[in-house]
Amino acid sequence: ESCSIMVNVPVNSFGGVIFGILLLIGGTVLLWWNEGNNVRNINSINEVEKQVVSVASDNVDSKNEGKLILTSGSLVTEDEKVTDTDFGFGVKTPVFKRYVEIYEWKEESHTEDDRTTYTYSTSWEDHLIDSSSFHEGTHTNPTSVLYDSNSFYADTVNVGSFGLTLDQKKMLNTRVRYQVEAEQKLPEGFDIKAGYVTNAADIDKPAVGDLRIAWEYNDWKEATVLAIQKGDSFTDFVSKDGRKINRIFEGEKSINEVLETMRSEDKAMKWIFRAIGAILIIVGYMAIINPLSTLASFVPFLGGIVGGVLNLIAFLIGLIHSLIIIIIAWFRYRPLLAIILLAVVVLAIVGIVTLVKKNKKAKPVEKEA
Repeated sequence: ESCSIMVNVPVNSFGGVIFGILLLIGGTVLLWWNEGNNVRNINSINEVEKQVVSVASDNVDSKNEGKLILTSGSLVTEDEKVTDTDFGFGVKTPVFKRYVEIYEWKEESHTEDDRTTYTYSTSWEDHLIDSSSFHEGTHTNPTSVLYDSNSFYADTVNVGSFGLTLDQKKMLNTRVRYQVEAEQKLPEGFDIKAGYVTNAADIDKPAVGDLRIAWEYNDWKEATVLAIQKGDSFTDFVSKDGRKINRIFEGEKSINEVLETMRSEDKAMKWIFRAIGAILIIVGYMAIINPLSTLASFVPFLGGIVGGVLNLIAFLIGLIHSLIIIIIAWFRYRPLLAIILLAVVVLAIVGIVTLVKKNKKAKPVEKEA
């Protein structure tokens, strides 16, 4: 279900310059932080590699008190069942989670040619959307719901002879869907439809404010813990760079497998933040040059060409800006790699300039008639 309205809004193209500058600052700060954060993570993982001790989980050895240990074993809960206290049913598991979705209105805006279009559609969302800020006031969402998403944990969860802390239980994922049986008692007004517990009269055509609820639980058989041994449980390992490390993995893992996983995660996050930072900077430059594109748009057939060229220039400048920030950050954190990358950038710039000069010389000179 959707609808839209169109509103004429005067757009000050030069107002985008301020927005662009803010994006440049934000992207620059993010890139600088990311490079330093990556180095600190690498140092912390290397520190783990030097200090970690692999121990058996079948008994707790007091000699390892205060040491960084890696231990694997069966993941066992002593609780007969973990129960959703609102609905009264559950399953034997370390963690049981309830996911609540609300059928709601959502607003999207699109600005083009000095006009802003507001589009409204309905969908299942996992949080309440505040409709009081909608531009058009006839689409209203509920301000509260009967049930929220929630998590329920077993009191005692062990990996071998070691007990997990609450923070470690929260690290356990839930991937198995709990099937609510038809004979289970539900709150008044709720029923089982399409695999959900819902108060919708027709779940295929729900009304705004209807709920659909599902549950998931953890079914791990074995687990591996990387943390400081504290009594018969665990606490955080704190590296010299201040990184807190307390991890739990599914299955039995070796030290090398855990380290490889951590390094892969760190590498992925490094490139994600690099991409985000570069995009912010590139969009920032595009916003800054937007007034020139707007002026060119008043000339027939010229606006599109000039806009495309200016956006290409903004992209290239933003890319070079991003590389320079990374290089400067590397001079702070990784000097040798910074010198290598700087040389690559300089060669790239020289190559681009040389190519442009060759193209200019290659242009034929028109002869007078």
